[in-house]
Amino acid sequence: MASSQIQPGLLRKMTVRKVLESLQTHGPLSRADLTRDTGISAPTVSKVIVDLLDSGLLEEGAAPDNAVGRPGKKIQLARDRAQVIGVVLDQHTSVVLAASLDGQIDKGRISTFATPGTYDGLLDQLTAVVQGLDGDTTSQTLGVGISTPGLVDEAHERCLFSPNLQIINHQTPAADLTQRTGLEATCFQETRALCLAERLYGNARGLEDFAMMDMSTGLGLGVFSGGELLRGHNGLAGELGHITVDPTGKLCGCGNHGCLETVATDSALTAMLSERLNQKFTIDDIISQLRNGQIQAPDEINRVCEYLSIAVAAAINLFNPATLFLYGRFLSINAAIPEQVVRMAQRRTLGPTFEQCSVQMAVTNKQQGAVAAIVHHLTRSAGPRMAE
Repeated sequence: MASSQIQPGLLRKMTVRKVLESLQTHGPLSRADLTRDTGISAPTVSKVIVDLLDSGLLEEGAAPDNAVGRPGKKIQLARDRAQVIGVVLDQHTSVVLAASLDGQIDKGRISTFATPGTYDGLLDQLTAVVQGLDGDTTSQTLGVGISTPGLVDEAHERCLFSPNLQIINHQTPAADLTQRTGLEATCFQETRALCLAERLYGNARGLEDFAMMDMSTGLGLGVFSGGELLRGHNGLAGELGHITVDPTGKLCGCGNHGCLETVATDSALTAMLSERLNQKFTIDDIISQLRNGQIQAPDEINRVCEYLSIAVAAAINLFNPATLFLYGRFLSINAAIPEQVVRMAQRRTLGPTFEQCSVQMAVTNKQQGAVAAIVHHLTRSAGPRMAE
């Protein structure tokens, strides 16, 4: 008896999620297109769309200009009636921004500030900016996505340990921000959020098996396997950057010496050049000065590429992704650098595994990752995935 009462509600939630995922994958679609793509009956799709329009998650776009007859308006993720807020936490700089549910960031509503030195100071700053973005628009704010470095216990949304941003250790920024602002918030580890961004808004749309490697401040790996994010036992999978590659190497924020992230990241290159030239650089400084010839750094770049190739080879050998996306600023210095990393990685990777993997630069960023985190959370809250 209980089963018959529960099942219709469960099926409806699965249908809602299927419709949302279809729009995330393909963009605006007509009701007829949604019916064909989801394989769900037209009356059921129509009922779900009505509910999602009322909830603010979806809205109707304009009818196509070149359509014949009386074409129906296309259904799309909310752009005008609703917004989400993204928060990117990082070691030195944090960012808060407003965006539509289809990942379009409002360039005029981005706030960047130096990351405070205490958790209370950070929470105060985030609260003020988030409330400002929520209050300066007529759009409904559906939630806040927080992208954060380090280990995140997803079940309790608690930051367990962040080597590069230790003020958030043992803290619950999503719950704390919700308590202060009244807005639903979710917290995602930054590389996993990048994975979501590439799948929702980038070149991983439609891919079931791919990986994302972030080598910016730290080095992390996010993996989609069978259409789902690989979690591990309690959501901590992917900390590739804390594999020791030089036992006598530089001290890492985790407390060990010679971790991959101390030698294969934007921050590693920045530290190497700052030390050699006795001048404090940012990665932006380095990219600019390398491009215009003010500084030369062949040895440092080769060293970072060599260690990064070890990380790339490990990711391909371990997880066998169809595509491995790379996210890192120093890779953009010139086109030869990512090509060098791939060549070096090929020598370290099992031949059949490497041949079946495409290595590409990511086209999304951490800001879109924060947006993707809350959109993913809202979609997942709608119900479980429908079996293919």
